[in-house]
Amino acid sequence: MNSTLSSFRRARAESIGVALLLALGACGDDGPGSSATDSTGTTGADTSTGPTTATDTTGPDPSTSSGVADTASTSSGSDGTTEAGDAGETSTGADSSSSSDGTTTGVAPFDVPFMVLDPRAVPLPSRVTPGWVVITTEAEWDAWTGAPLPAGVSLPEQWLVYGTRGPQPFPGHAVEVSALTWDDGALVVDGSGIEPGPDCETYQFTWPADTLLAIDALEVDVSTVDDQTLPAPFDCALGAGESMGCDLDTPCATGLLCAGLIRSTVLLGSPGGLCLPADYAGVFAGGMLAIPADGSTAETSMVVAGLTTVDMDVVVWVELDHPAPEELVIELRNPDTNQVLVASLPPGPLHPGGVGIVPTGFSGDESVNGTWWLVVTDTVPNGNSGSVLSWELEIMSRFD
Repeated sequence: MNSTLSSFRRARAESIGVALLLALGACGDDGPGSSATDSTGTTGADTSTGPTTATDTTGPDPSTSSGVADTASTSSGSDGTTEAGDAGETSTGADSSSSSDGTTTGVAPFDVPFMVLDPRAVPLPSRVTPGWVVITTEAEWDAWTGAPLPAGVSLPEQWLVYGTRGPQPFPGHAVEVSALTWDDGALVVDGSGIEPGPDCETYQFTWPADTLLAIDALEVDVSTVDDQTLPAPFDCALGAGESMGCDLDTPCATGLLCAGLIRSTVLLGSPGGLCLPADYAGVFAGGMLAIPADGSTAETSMVVAGLTTVDMDVVVWVELDHPAPEELVIELRNPDTNQVLVASLPPGPLHPGGVGIVPTGFSGDESVNGTWWLVVTDTVPNGNSGSVLSWELEIMSRFD
């Protein structure tokens, strides 16, 4: 095992480079692109219905799912696109048959070429339940995500394969697929569940460890996804030193955290930061707040102390008890009196999978020590009262 995540991933990339080139050919010249991340990390469509390609229900839970299974990553075929195509043609011909459970029999296992896409094309609420799903039609995608298709993807000529380990301590967790194989009705996923070793620092903030793949549509049945990815811990002892650059592929050395990485990943989609001492970060808890039903604004405060001087990352968690949280507007005001939006709530979970909200609008050069205020307004004066049960801030700071 290499000593850093970046060297591990370089070795992985070299091992699957040829297969990815084949997969690019399989997916067409204008291959799938990526989708922008949600600016607050909280909104998304209802996930009550979804894909129809597999019958295992242990993964993400769209109600009509037929492409679901249990855990992780990405793959490539050793023979380009023709092997999968030939196998698909055989599966529908006279030499193949279907078993009572709907799987295709009489077809030899074959490699499935794939292209890796940006999983942020999947809205956050659909990314937090561990498992796998196969999406074969645009209607399935829309029912599961409510989001536009990734750029360059054409369903049903292509299929999408999505897998997630759910929210994991950030940074360091990732899913990397090295091979995808069809075998007797199952898509078998081989690869790595990358994770930080015990000498690595992480935030309380969590983020989904997931992958999104595009494959050419198969002419065989897919009843499940068999996750065969293996844990791959990495060592931070030789990571980047203090004040050096860091990102999702370059961990910081032991005792350091990648300051600014949360904000740049979630809000900008361009992960990067500086390695700073882990004790520049802190988690602070606030108390209850009654939310009036007459449309007026309520505020509650907490005092932050012991950090350096200005903000690099700010994450907020708010636990609500309210019959109609979509009526609420929640804002956060820092010690420099900059007040920014935390959430203007749609129906659905405020913190899917427990993921904190990264508010937009703090400059990265504003005071962190002092009084912070949570500001809540019920925008519909209809008698619905409620309360903030608790709230927390996680702040990574630096010296200005």
